[in-house]
Amino acid sequence: MKKIKLILISKLKPHEEIIPENLEKVKNKIRKNGYLINPVIVDQKNLVILDGHHRVRALELLGYKKIPAYLVDYYAKEIKVLQRRPEIPISKKIIVEKALNGGVFPCKTTKHLIPKRPMRLNIPLENLE
Repeated sequence: MKKIKLILISKLKPHEEIIPENLEKVKNKIRKNGYLINPVIVDQKNLVILDGHHRVRALELLGYKKIPAYLVDYYAKEIKVLQRRPEIPISKKIIVEKALNGGVFPCKTTKHLIPKRPMRLNIPLENLE
């Protein structure tokens, strides 16, 4: 079952590094807008971030403790992961194991295809405190 739930940022496990310049842009956009446009995508079992690393870090730097997360069954057939760096082997299992062990891949190593993901929800920041 897929659902959106407020999750403590401290519980989430990243699997990729972030790009500092992109982080600043995301942080400034969130601060200016006063809302988060889209929830992050998270594996419901292991709380691995599949999409939204920059949003997670930006909210954390802005002092928020929670973030809206669209929880998915990562191992469901309809969720796909694409390899963006041919030199780095990728699979769902490798991604989860790396994240659970505290490791991260270089930025833009993976791309996740999540069908029917919620978009343009414009979640007010006061809901995240």
